[in-house]
Amino acid sequence: MFSRNSKRAWMVLTLLSALALLVTGCTVPVAAPAAAPAAAGEAAAPVVNENERYVMVSNVASHPYWLDAQYGGRDAAAQLGVVWEYTGPAEYDTPAQVTAIEQIIATKPAGLLIAALQPDALVPVINQAIEAGIPVVTVDTDAPTSMRMTYLGTDNYQAGRLMGRRIIEVLGGSGQVGLATVPGQFNLEERIRGIEDELVATDGAVEIVAVVDNKADDAATTDTVVAMLQANPDIDLVSSINATGAGVAAALRQTDNVGKVKAVTFDITEPIIQALEDGTIDSTLVQRTYLMTYLGVQLLHNYNHQTEYAANWSNNGLVPMPNGVDTGVMVITKDQLAPFKPAE
Repeated sequence: MFSRNSKRAWMVLTLLSALALLVTGCTVPVAAPAAAPAAAGEAAAPVVNENERYVMVSNVASHPYWLDAQYGGRDAAAQLGVVWEYTGPAEYDTPAQVTAIEQIIATKPAGLLIAALQPDALVPVINQAIEAGIPVVTVDTDAPTSMRMTYLGTDNYQAGRLMGRRIIEVLGGSGQVGLATVPGQFNLEERIRGIEDELVATDGAVEIVAVVDNKADDAATTDTVVAMLQANPDIDLVSSINATGAGVAAALRQTDNVGKVKAVTFDITEPIIQALEDGTIDSTLVQRTYLMTYLGVQLLHNYNHQTEYAANWSNNGLVPMPNGVDTGVMVITKDQLAPFKPAE
């Protein structure tokens, strides 16, 4: 793991880069550190290969949700002696993401990691990369009908079931629920499906009474959740299905519902941490985004440096990678925030 001081320094660098490129997108190339002399008894650091580049293309590169994913790719690249680059449109923009991938394909990177939040739109460009000889893995959200080699991320259906169980627990087994999501987004639809299947066990005692479109934006979440609470004053719990818990917290404060309406959110950012600490949010489900890119870079690197055994698979049309890796989620409450907070 990285230290919290290095995490904060990296966060500053990332945010400055994001601001500088806000109009056209975000690109943060990070070369692995130059090899340092090895201490006695220690293995030498790998020599950096500047020509071996692994690129992640996010769907909304400036969102703080992706900070841990940046650390994961950076750390794996440093260990392997290769170059890590993180890029994508600054704001949620799938057509711009597709364009960015097309432009990167032309530069012939050693591998691509793609967050496919709108999989149908991403399938053609993922296949284009594979056909150009560039290995691709999907992270965070899958495009299962594409030619991608593997998926690394949350099993979103199972995450939804865990969220459903947490909702039932927080409500004490009965109550009305309002959800904030992005309708039609594959990973979020899978989470909602898991929540619904878990709530079946309550025989209607816990019921989803409203679902609103938060447009994957905290400000939009605030507006839509405020409207939802005004239209459904009997709602007992609000849940954001994506990383917009800050908007949920703001809505509860604006409507004077802190302590009256519970909140269970997804993912973790500084505003969510603050809302957990002051009791506005009860709990949040945190994904292991660090592992998604850390393992992704390692698998892509292994593919490009195959053993003779693995090469036999590739030469016969087989993929020498796991079918998928479920990096899982964790339920985090106020008492478990220490690992997610900068050092004092």
